Amino acid sequence: MAPPSTIHVPTKTFNLLIAFVFILCICNVTLVFWAVERDLVQSVASHIDLKNGVQRLMKQMKKARRDNLLTVAQARNLTDPDQHYALHILVDAGVDLTEDVVKKLPRTSDIYSQYGDTPIIRNLQSCKRFRETVPKDQRLLAVAGMFNTGTNILGNLIVHNCAIAGRKKGTGMRQQVPWGKHNPPTTHRLTHKSKVGGEGVNQSAVFPLVIIKDPYHWSISQCRHKYFTFWEHDANNCPNIVSAWDEEPTDVTVEYATTLGKYDTLIGLWNDWYNEYERESSKYPIAYVRFEDVLFHAENVVNTVCLCVGGHITNKGKFKYLEQSAKVNNGTHAGANGLVSSILRYGNPNLRLEGWTKMDYDYTQEHLDHDLMEKYGYSRPIWNRE
Repeated sequence: MAPPSTIHVPTKTFNLLIAFVFILCICNVTLVFWAVERDLVQSVASHIDLKNGVQRLMKQMKKARRDNLLTVAQARNLTDPDQHYALHILVDAGVDLTEDVVKKLPRTSDIYSQYGDTPIIRNLQSCKRFRETVPKDQRLLAVAGMFNTGTNILGNLIVHNCAIAGRKKGTGMRQQVPWGKHNPPTTHRLTHKSKVGGEGVNQSAVFPLVIIKDPYHWSISQCRHKYFTFWEHDANNCPNIVSAWDEEPTDVTVEYATTLGKYDTLIGLWNDWYNEYERESSKYPIAYVRFEDVLFHAENVVNTVCLCVGGHITNKGKFKYLEQSAKVNNGTHAGANGLVSSILRYGNPNLRLEGWTKMDYDYTQEHLDHDLMEKYGYSRPIWNRE
């Protein structure tokens, strides 16, 4: 049987056929790509819709949860309206509350009697100077304050809620000033670099945010954790501003990074440390906030200081509370207060003189800096013990 005849296809026709097949393949691939792209876009859009829906649902649930908690609290006579301000703060922070905690919440009137009804943020007039003299990509907002004044919680709040646009790296928020948040400025700023966050920082481009605490509550905080502060006291005699043993003022020594501080009492330490920072106001931009406002007016305070340095609120404008203690529960920060315990303690005026003696009280009445107390709106407690 003869083999089939060979089919001869002209070269030009063959090339056209190959080109046609190639174009057909490209068209098919393009159609497949378009289909995949369409499905991907629809999938992403659905995901975004789902995410937005979940966010709306969470927001509605949060509001319903707060409203329900208020209703339950009222129905069970757990609170009265004077306690709802503290309750709102904790619910907004996402705290799971027990009936026992709700019953102990401070009254708004007790909070206002100690600290007033509005936040006090001092020296905001220096913000403009800072924005005009420090480029955005160099600006830093950083925290300073004495031991036990809430430096960690303030640092965490600005880090999680504020950012300065225009920076090549980072948000511009710092947990502490680069010369060390607890160190006095005149002996450490521009001369000392903190072990944490101190290297490679232009200290002149830092806007210090100094936090202060009511001296009565603060002295008791020192009893719970003294850090690098040394003075004669024990578990039964603290703050021991006037010695329980010889009835003389109890001197205090503080170990700073490069110096030793000597003070006549804990009250003298509070006076001198904050007056030193007060005098810095004439030298460079700086602002001062109260710990109690960070606790009871957190969003207001953080928004204000963020705008001060030319920043903006992150998290799509939604303020982020930090329910857990801002300090790690080990080492030097063991036993630090969380949000709930802080509100219970610092909202209660009856705890301002916990552990104090009449000698401590009388000495403080005479030696506490009246100007500082007035500047920061702190009232003076009344001694009502026998």
